[in-house]
Amino acid sequence: MSTDLAKALKATGYADAEIPALTESFPSAVTEYLRDFRLQEVRDVIETLLYIYIAQNSASSRGEGAGVVEQSCYAYTSGPLFALRQVGLIESASWHGTTVLTATPTGEAIARPLMEARLRALDIESLAREIHEVVPALLAGTVKGSFVNKTFPSTLPRTEEMFISFLLNNCPGLFTECERFASRLRGAGCAVLAYAYDLDGAKADGVVYTFPPEFAYILKGVLERIDPAIREHYDMLLESFYSTFTVLRYLACGEDYDRIRASPAHRRELAKVLAELDDAIYVLEGVREDDGVDLARFIVKDRNLYDMRLRDLGRALMVEVAEKIVIDRSAPEEEPSSPILEEPSPVMEEIPVLTPAPAAEEDEWEEPVFPDEAEEEDDEAEEEDEEVEEPLPIVPPPARRRAAPSRGTPSNAVVAERRSAEPAPVPAGIPRAGGFDIFLGHAQDGPRVNWSPGQLNNGHMIILGGSGAGKTETIRCIASELAAQAMPVVLIDFHGDMAASNGDIRSYKIREGGEYYFNPLELDPDIDEITPLRATSDFVDAISINFPTLGIQQRRKIKNIIKDCYRMSGITGKTETWTRVLDFDDIEGEIMNCEDEAIPAYLEDIFDYKLFSGEEKISIPTILSGGITHINLNALPENLRYLFADLFLRRIYYTLQATGEIPRGTEDERAKFRLFVIVDEAKLLVSQKSGSKSSIKAVLNKYATEMRKFGVSLILASQLIAHFNEEILANIAVKFCMRSENKKQAQENAKFFEVSEKDLLNFQPGEGILIIGSEKMNIRIVPASERNR
Repeated sequence: MSTDLAKALKATGYADAEIPALTESFPSAVTEYLRDFRLQEVRDVIETLLYIYIAQNSASSRGEGAGVVEQSCYAYTSGPLFALRQVGLIESASWHGTTVLTATPTGEAIARPLMEARLRALDIESLAREIHEVVPALLAGTVKGSFVNKTFPSTLPRTEEMFISFLLNNCPGLFTECERFASRLRGAGCAVLAYAYDLDGAKADGVVYTFPPEFAYILKGVLERIDPAIREHYDMLLESFYSTFTVLRYLACGEDYDRIRASPAHRRELAKVLAELDDAIYVLEGVREDDGVDLARFIVKDRNLYDMRLRDLGRALMVEVAEKIVIDRSAPEEEPSSPILEEPSPVMEEIPVLTPAPAAEEDEWEEPVFPDEAEEEDDEAEEEDEEVEEPLPIVPPPARRRAAPSRGTPSNAVVAERRSAEPAPVPAGIPRAGGFDIFLGHAQDGPRVNWSPGQLNNGHMIILGGSGAGKTETIRCIASELAAQAMPVVLIDFHGDMAASNGDIRSYKIREGGEYYFNPLELDPDIDEITPLRATSDFVDAISINFPTLGIQQRRKIKNIIKDCYRMSGITGKTETWTRVLDFDDIEGEIMNCEDEAIPAYLEDIFDYKLFSGEEKISIPTILSGGITHINLNALPENLRYLFADLFLRRIYYTLQATGEIPRGTEDERAKFRLFVIVDEAKLLVSQKSGSKSSIKAVLNKYATEMRKFGVSLILASQLIAHFNEEILANIAVKFCMRSENKKQAQENAKFFEVSEKDLLNFQPGEGILIIGSEKMNIRIVPASERNR
């Protein structure tokens, strides 16, 4: 098979008029090399090169770009990376076990015109009309402060040590708009989410939105189309805010931290601020300056009073920022904004906080119904006379304040609606036109909380909680809500208790005897991504993950045996032979007669349980047609459960890959999703040490982001946040933490969610902390018994 580069570029989305010049930028050796790849593979190589070209500009808070951490590229698997290395378009270097990738000069020469073509396709006029309110942060990030001009935080900063962090922390609405703009650029292929790398610290320094070197041209084009009066207003505000911020940081941190730059503006601001501190300092003789604006020197006479005055000045500056940088949309926007909890109030207010009641004395919450509010009140009344330590309320950090809703803004990814005081049944919400909302539960003061995956960067979710927290019931409710909206759902159930209680459910119990099965080595002429070689490699890869002590030579022997079985069945690399079936039973004899006795010892359970052969085949097209498909693996030995799940998820991925990517920029939220996959005990399908060179990436690490491109949402459940490494967490938009089973669990999860351990231990079943995008809130899941259908 030979792939024409022009055809691949057209399939990637480039305009016909651009393609001739773009193909000429590829050296002939590269063009010839790519001819041996399939169309989708060439597209992946191009997208991976562009990803690295953009992401190599990611920088830590120090403002030093050193390349992109290789684990950011896992979405494209190792194939494209290998191809790019082979033709010299990328190179890598390692520090302290972390591999950092950059495009070579040849790679940049190819990527640059590809990137410029994408930028030319942007609707700058439309962007300029929509984003004038984010100009302060864009200017702060590109002109002033420590951030370089190509990165932007993808979550609200946790410190206020830099000017741009100060702006975003103290005006969350501004952060939301900036994130929305970055997300839009990402959707157009002009930005990526990548790990910033701090060369000095030798570590990945968090996930940031990263823009190409040409980002300055995007900003320039936007600014040119914004009203001059608006530009002048923001420029003056920025200069004022930046001067005051710099002076306050200097005064708070002392001379050893960062000497104030003695510009006239800063010296004037310093003199003004020192006048506000006159009761806490002694002002000494000033240092004479040629421009007549002296630089005052001082010593502190009352440290406590001095610190208090600085805090007061800082708060005053925060108020000024919030008042003068106003997010105000005058007309409805087509592009969904970032997820925040929306209230009708026009002023900023704190998120309502749930103070959990003391935990009931029970080992495990087994009932599929959350305790109703009346029961909770009775329990509290009985305990009033007892000396019980009052649990502390969960107080989110200051940066988590709710932004004032914008006038005319469409419903956001978390929609709040008032309800009556009656806890059950819950009335169905009013559907949004063109929206896709999954009802979860209620916030503390009653707002209805929906999950709207179509408005987020991805549709992935993790659910954390110990035994009895209500995790299983939460999964059932989400599955039923999805099925009620005609969305296909797959439940990968390792314990056999996840099946929803209502809805269109088909259940497959995988057990000894092979009643239900799927064959991971079966081929389909319509899915040319799964070749005999690819199916063989994936099967051996899954075996290696689940049997890590299997040696390299043993894996090679298994590969050769399967290749021989394909050949004996008349199946070759030609798609016309793929209508033939390689029966898994045919492989059993070859494996069990292998001269290496260790190989049959590893694989005999697969054949004894008839794991991949049986009476009724599980049909992927049937799964995709709708309803809930429950894959019950409880009857299998532990190692076979995870092997089956691993290979089954790979087959789902390839099937959807053959369907093609979800079109970029689609406004139909439902059209962004083809399948929702729910996995309990997901830690068993995630690589725990992805940074290790010898580690083999588990299936969820390989395909978490790739699946998103083809319309798959992953809902992953486990006990601890530590079960998910940074590679996975960077691509999960929604995180829900329920009650912890013990103190150790609480310690792990409390750090990530920035709450106390006591809070997590005292939650009632069904209660938890929900993070959607940059917003954090406390909610109570409404169980199935209280929902209307």
